[in-house]
Amino acid sequence: MFLKILAYFVPFAINFLSGGFFFITSYRFAEASAPGIVVGSATAAWGIAYCAITAIVGKLVKSTNALKFILAGGVMLMITALGFIIFNGLYTQFVWLVCAGTGAAMFCTPFQLLAKEIESGGKTPGTVKATSFYTLTWSTGIATGPLAFARLSVRNGFIITFILALAVTVSVIIIAKLLKNRKQISNAAADETVSEEKGVQLFSEKDYNKLAILGWIVGGLGTITVCQVRAMWPKHGAFLEISKDHIAYILALLSYVQAFTALLLCRSKSWMWRKVPALLMTVPALLSLLLFAWSATLINFYIAAVIYGIYSGTFYFYLVYHSLAHPTRSRFFVAGNEVIVGIVNLLAPVIGGVIADKSGFTGSPFLFAIVMALTAFAAQMVILNLIKQPTVEQ
Repeated sequence: MFLKILAYFVPFAINFLSGGFFFITSYRFAEASAPGIVVGSATAAWGIAYCAITAIVGKLVKSTNALKFILAGGVMLMITALGFIIFNGLYTQFVWLVCAGTGAAMFCTPFQLLAKEIESGGKTPGTVKATSFYTLTWSTGIATGPLAFARLSVRNGFIITFILALAVTVSVIIIAKLLKNRKQISNAAADETVSEEKGVQLFSEKDYNKLAILGWIVGGLGTITVCQVRAMWPKHGAFLEISKDHIAYILALLSYVQAFTALLLCRSKSWMWRKVPALLMTVPALLSLLLFAWSATLINFYIAAVIYGIYSGTFYFYLVYHSLAHPTRSRFFVAGNEVIVGIVNLLAPVIGGVIADKSGFTGSPFLFAIVMALTAFAAQMVILNLIKQPTVEQ
């Protein structure tokens, strides 16, 4: 239990750090009256580094060396925090955001492989638990970071990030020592040719490939929808004269519900490759995005955040599960997840902004998001029809 607590502290802390870095740097640029393109470029600097390093890490990482990459990521984030503290110029933030993106990339793919190893061997399949708890912890971290740093001074915020990065580094060292005492982990195969579970494989290799690609499609299109909410909701909320505090609380609520949804999915068995659940996971997207687009009352936006959080928690689970479940190429598909999500996070907010500007309606990006959610559902119906359903369920 202590091993798992330490392990899942890592994604919470790293996403807490990322959320804090984004909030603090955006706040500093806004305080300095920097142009909007500068703010957007800062996020892009992080994203470009993240995508590039993720692609490299995905080719090198294995379950047996995952901790080394995670440790390197923790050290990189410590350097980043110190850089923010010591060299606190406005535009030097670009350098440290690139370092932050590098540190995060060294963590994400390796940690998912590590979590799969840690969780294997119990009554509930390791892939399901790893997916659930990973989504729970990173979602909680990304929601909590900005809220916490909003209450701190800039310098104190960066000091907290350094302490958290140090805690991550120490945690990884302790995890490495604990894993040496776990025969199950220490005897794991040296590469990803090991089957995902000890039991019977449910699908053929080709069907596992199809499901993993479906995860990419659903996760990528789903991330487009969440980018519309996260990037365009503050603009839409301001247009409706909703206070900044409520705008922030609604975004945080969305992430917390996303995290709780992932937790509830920790005993999932077979819904991930069924067509009726695919329909049920799409319904919350349609309802919530319609509320975001057309509502005018504060309570409706809180309701929309709750409903949308159910959808985002589900599609992120879907994305991670189908990549980790692949018996021979999980590291390839997990790395692909991170690259896809990184690229979408770079481009989707810009697309949403253009749609809002061209339409003259600040709620139009949410209508665009509905189209993306329906496209993801259509892909599920097409690809799931091509999958031979297993006779043995997990």
